[in-house]
Amino acid sequence: MSTAALDYIETIYNLTVEGDTVVGARLAEKFGVTPASVSEMLQRLQRDGFLTTDRAHGPLLTAKGTAEAEANLRRHRLAERFLFEVLKMDWIAAHEEAHALQHAMTPAIEARMAAVLGNPPTCPHGNPIPGNAPHTLEFLRNHQALRLSAAPVDIPFSVLCISEVVEDETALLRYVGEKGIRPGISILVRDHGPDGNGPLTVEVAGKSVALGVAVADKVWVYRQDTSPATGAAPAAAFSQPVSGN
Repeated sequence: MSTAALDYIETIYNLTVEGDTVVGARLAEKFGVTPASVSEMLQRLQRDGFLTTDRAHGPLLTAKGTAEAEANLRRHRLAERFLFEVLKMDWIAAHEEAHALQHAMTPAIEARMAAVLGNPPTCPHGNPIPGNAPHTLEFLRNHQALRLSAAPVDIPFSVLCISEVVEDETALLRYVGEKGIRPGISILVRDHGPDGNGPLTVEVAGKSVALGVAVADKVWVYRQDTSPATGAAPAAAFSQPVSGN
């Protein structure tokens, strides 16, 4: 498959994990292309058996498409972990460089990388690594996770992961990193802003931070008084700087 085709099925997979409907306009924004280009790619992927189209829910990955998405996301997120933990890149550089590394990764390298890393369940941004984290498509549901923008006030939460369904992932990772938001960190919503429309006032590890709703939508959290089916990586695992290149 072409790199562009892989990017499409990975994005559709991630949208499915987050419970979002896949719409052409969202894909056009994500990839910076025209709606016509999106339609052409979706038709090609449907023709090749990677997805079907449902009138109510939009494009849906087939078993073949899901397997392809998970295989590629596994390589990408393992690469991120390797670059972050072993080569000591920050989480932005690790994310950017992993795109090239995942496409050059042979099965032997993948297996060795997983072994060296100890088969981690998540990437540095908290997203599940297929094959290591069980039931990847149910990851958020199994953790009873919700978007930070929907979290009730004055209830302790922990950050589970940062969404990968964004138009500029580098900008998001830089921004939340500067705010101290990373997987495993404690976070508490103090106020949802005027009329509940933001900006949110949150406490991140005891520090007051203002966040717009659009950013808070991309941060997934779970209550500290619940026991996730598969735990998020502890904050100590992300102790190196995460805010820049």
